[in-house]
Amino acid sequence: MLTKTMLMAFLAACGVSSNPATSPNEKQPPEEDVQEDQHFCCASVDLENFTGEGCTAISKETINACSNVLYCPEMWAKSEGKVACE
Repeated sequence: MLTKTMLMAFLAACGVSSNPATSPNEKQPPEEDVQEDQHFCCASVDLENFTGEGCTAISKETINACSNVLYCPEMWAKSEGKVACE
């Protein structure tokens, strides 16, 4: 009878954790919504002001297929085909 009681106590002790593992969401702070670098293929580009007209976003792989590329690190704004790097 003592063996049965000890076995039950042992099994109960193994199944309970005093410090449960934390989930990954609790360990890391929430990610900020950071705008990534972006390349644009534009009809015309103003290199002094870092702006472009008639622009569409492109991937890095298609840069060589475009004659006028505007690169905006981090922050940029686009309105009706006009792009301005900030």
